[in-house]
Amino acid sequence: MATSSQPWITANAVPRLRRAVWMAMAAMTMFFLALTYAYLERHGLAAGWFTAQLGAILGANTALLLASSLALLRARQFLHARSLRGTLRWLLTALGFGLAFLAGQAVAWWSLFSAGVYIGDHPNSGFFFLVTAAHAVHLAVALALLGWVASRAWRGRLAPDRAWLMDLTGIIWHCLDVTWVYLFLVLVLYR
Repeated sequence: MATSSQPWITANAVPRLRRAVWMAMAAMTMFFLALTYAYLERHGLAAGWFTAQLGAILGANTALLLASSLALLRARQFLHARSLRGTLRWLLTALGFGLAFLAGQAVAWWSLFSAGVYIGDHPNSGFFFLVTAAHAVHLAVALALLGWVASRAWRGRLAPDRAWLMDLTGIIWHCLDVTWVYLFLVLVLYR
């Protein structure tokens, strides 16, 4: 059965979309696990590139990303309560925290550049640039989805009884958060 505001989505399509998103998140997870395996295998080849300042920046960025997840959960609660205004407010909050995280990652890169650490200088710093760039690309896609969900809420086209779009975006967003926390711990514990 097709819905009037989303004629291309049928009742049977949502579970398939959910499975597809979970499979994409599994592939993304395997990608980042492979990168960290390579990092850990090469660990110890070069030291001295990871500073306390970089650790503090990454810690603040991690807090921003976790706050964005909490804001997205709050948006889902408001949608369930049928408050599009509250949903939109919390979606925009999540979007703002996500954008602040990306800006914070740029600050982290700048702090390394200003310290004279570049991609090719150390094997470990090369991993840092690769993994943070890959995560930023994935997060940019999730931010675009989040923006789309927010635009639908702003136009009043995000139905509480058909919250599949927010749910699928939430799966992606929260998986990226968990992935970042894992990457952050690897970077901090194995520097």
